[in-house]
Amino acid sequence: MRIADLNILVHERETYLSIPSRLQTVEQAVLTITTDEGVQGFTFMGLPQPDVTKQIINRVKPQLIGRDPLDIGVIWGELGRRRDLDPTVQSYVDVALWDIAGKIAGLPVHRMLGTVRSSIPAYASSWIHHDAETYSEEALVYRERGFAGYKVHPPSMQPGPVASGAATADHIGNDLHIYRRVRDAVGPDYPLFADPFAGYTFGQAIRVGQVLEELEYEWFEDPLAVDDIYGYLRLREKLRIPLLATELTKGGLAAHVPWVLQRATDYLRGDVVLKGGITGLVKIAHLAEAFNLNCELHDGYNALNNLAVLHVALAIPNCGWYEVLIPHAPGDYSSDHLSWGLVEEIPIDRHGYASVPDRPGLGIDIDWDLIRGRAVAELQ
Repeated sequence: MRIADLNILVHERETYLSIPSRLQTVEQAVLTITTDEGVQGFTFMGLPQPDVTKQIINRVKPQLIGRDPLDIGVIWGELGRRRDLDPTVQSYVDVALWDIAGKIAGLPVHRMLGTVRSSIPAYASSWIHHDAETYSEEALVYRERGFAGYKVHPPSMQPGPVASGAATADHIGNDLHIYRRVRDAVGPDYPLFADPFAGYTFGQAIRVGQVLEELEYEWFEDPLAVDDIYGYLRLREKLRIPLLATELTKGGLAAHVPWVLQRATDYLRGDVVLKGGITGLVKIAHLAEAFNLNCELHDGYNALNNLAVLHVALAIPNCGWYEVLIPHAPGDYSSDHLSWGLVEEIPIDRHGYASVPDRPGLGIDIDWDLIRGRAVAELQ
C-alpha cells in the first residue's frame, strides 16, 4: 500500500473562539491523505495559515507520494527535521496517518497505541466572560449536564492586560472575585481549575495561587510567561497547588526535558497540534510518566483533533482529565466546538466521562455535506 494523493479542502465555519469573544467566520480545512487502495486518513486544520497549506501541498505532498502510509515514525522524524516547515505541518500529517493505520488494522487509534482505559472524566473549559455571574451560571449548567469539572479562563486573558504584560490590581481583584464566586456556586467538592493563560506576574501568581489553594482548585495552569522556567521554579517553592505548564512550550520532546529535570512544573501539558501530532504527544506523555508526572491534555482546537487527543488520553496512564472547550454566546451553553464538522458528537456520558466509538481509525466520520456546503477552496 502506498500514498497516492493528498489534498486540502478549505471551508468556513462560525465560532465564538476569539478574544474578545464574538461570533465570527473563520477558515478551517480538512487534510485528506489517500492510499492507492482507497483508504483515507483525515484531520482538521484549524484557522489554517496560507503558508501552512502551501507548505503541505508544495513541499510535503511530493515527499509523501509513493511512501508506505504505515511508516509513521519515519515520516514524523523526517518532517520534524525540516526547518522550512511550520511545526504544525508535522502534526497534521501525523494525525491523518494514524487515522489510516487504524483503518488498515481495523482498530481504533487508542488500541494501536495501547489502551489503558475506555473513558476519562471530561471538564467544561470556559471561554472569557465579563462578570462573575456569567461564569457561575455556566459552571452550574455544565455541572447539571454531567460534566465532571469546570475550568475558569478569567477576564485578565483579554488582549489589553495580557498583550501588554500589565495586568493591574483591578484585573487580579476581578479574577479572584470570579474564582471565589464559582467555588461558592458549585460547592466545596466539585473539581475546579484555573487557567489565566500566562497572564500574571510572579507576585500576582503568588497572590492568586494562595487563594486558589484555599478554594481547593485542582491546578493552576500557565500562570506565568510560557518560557519563564526560572519563575516557575520560584513559584513552586511558594505554592502547594499543582502547577500545570508547557502548553505552549516549543521544540518538541527535548524542550520539555528541562521542565521535568529542574522540577519547574507538577504536570506536563500538550495537544496533537502543537506537540507533533499523536506521535509527538505520546512521547511527551511517556517522558512525564517516567518521572511519575501526569501529562494533562489540551483541547485540540477543532473536532477531529479533539478526537485525536481523546485517543491519546485513553492510551496513557498519566492523564486524569479531558478538556472540552466551550466558546459560545452567553446563555447558549452549547458544546458545539467539541464536535463541529463530524456526523455525530464525541460521546460524553451522564457521569461526565468521554469515550470514542469502537470503530477503526479516529472513529467518527466527517460531515461532508456540511463541510462541502461551506467550501471556499480545494488545494491539490
